[in-house]
Amino acid sequence: MVSFEVYEERFSRLKEVDPGKDKVIEDLISEVKELERGLTEKKLHLEREQETTKLYQSKHYDVQVKLKKMEEEIGSNGFVSVLIDGDSMPFVDHLVKSAKEGGMEAARHLRSKACEYVSNELDLPSHIQIRVRVYANIKGLASTYCHNKILDSIADLDAFVRGFNMGHPMGDFVDAGDGKECADSKLKGNVKAYGTCSSMVGERQYLTLTLVWFDHDMADVQCQAVIFGGSTDNGYARLLQPYVGDNSKNKQIILIEGPPFVKELAGLKDKFLVACFPDIFRHTKLPPRRVSFSITPPATPIPNALSYAAIASPVDAAAVRPDDAYNPSVTVPARRDYPVLQNSRGQRLDAIISPPQSLVRVLRDKKLCNPFHILGECSYTDCIFVHGARLDEKGIEARRLLARQAPCLSGLHCKDEKCLFGHQCPDRACAKIGRGCRFTPEMHSVDRT
Repeated sequence: MVSFEVYEERFSRLKEVDPGKDKVIEDLISEVKELERGLTEKKLHLEREQETTKLYQSKHYDVQVKLKKMEEEIGSNGFVSVLIDGDSMPFVDHLVKSAKEGGMEAARHLRSKACEYVSNELDLPSHIQIRVRVYANIKGLASTYCHNKILDSIADLDAFVRGFNMGHPMGDFVDAGDGKECADSKLKGNVKAYGTCSSMVGERQYLTLTLVWFDHDMADVQCQAVIFGGSTDNGYARLLQPYVGDNSKNKQIILIEGPPFVKELAGLKDKFLVACFPDIFRHTKLPPRRVSFSITPPATPIPNALSYAAIASPVDAAAVRPDDAYNPSVTVPARRDYPVLQNSRGQRLDAIISPPQSLVRVLRDKKLCNPFHILGECSYTDCIFVHGARLDEKGIEARRLLARQAPCLSGLHCKDEKCLFGHQCPDRACAKIGRGCRFTPEMHSVDRT
């Protein structure tokens, strides 16, 4: 490029020849200088932009490297969770009869089938970790096996459970207790950590613990899939309902069909993957020991409705004042209408009840059928919970209070007139709002006007 000084020298010579062109050329030189200044500024701006671009490209590359490394770490520690409700999904008879060896074979076979399924259906690595947890009321389950002539002694099931637990370090068959205590103390810690109501643990621990771990595993980014077995318990329908419309989650859930799905689960199963392991789980449910000959209460009043004194142990009865006992001359007819209580904003409210706390403590550990005793009806033809004569009015209030310890998944928007779950936190002075309480923040301090 010719320097500016050269043009000035040429211009000086030209002025001597033709002074009339001075003005035009001066204007031209001024315009050129202005353009040069603008070009210099643009060059500096472009250089800054290029430096910024390089900086962000470098940061983007670093983030991509970190993200890839993180994905590799998650993938290397990824696992598939197999959760089985042992009361709902009984193992096939020949495995249970084979005691310890049968338990070890069941554990190995279940892991193998689970790994094969997720490898074929979800394209997961064939070497992915498989974590198996089976929860059951072992004493009650053993009693059912004996009742059906599959086992000779209640103690025979213990050998199967021991074998299952020896089958693999990441396989656990856990005794959730008989409704009075949890056999494994660390399970209580898990329940506390993940916010499950202690009253639920006391009532149906095997179901509650399964729910706890299901929610925990679904929230774990390293969990690639949950294989879930509980086909004969309608209680799991509420667990699965939130995932029905979540396409990012429902593909991670695999339901095992052993015995046929009960009504509420049958309506949801098409929304999830369904697996069947006929060599591991029975295709029919174990017939339970009958605890009642009636499924729904008779239409006429019940003359011998259970009173508190009739169901309490001698120690419990002594702890209650005489006026807390039920008057046997009063009967509790089955209800036919269930009004839904709401506030001025249309939010669901729970009616205020105050049963004797001594009665609540006694009934907490009784395996009573809540729909039967509270509502006066039960839709399960093979219900495993106690029916018999219905509770008295105080007993019904106590059971209703216990049922409310578990939050309703529909919360304040629930319109189900027969819903027995809680719609407000029962602890009016709850100190765990948003920090461990199973009831959502809006289910606290609800306006009752």
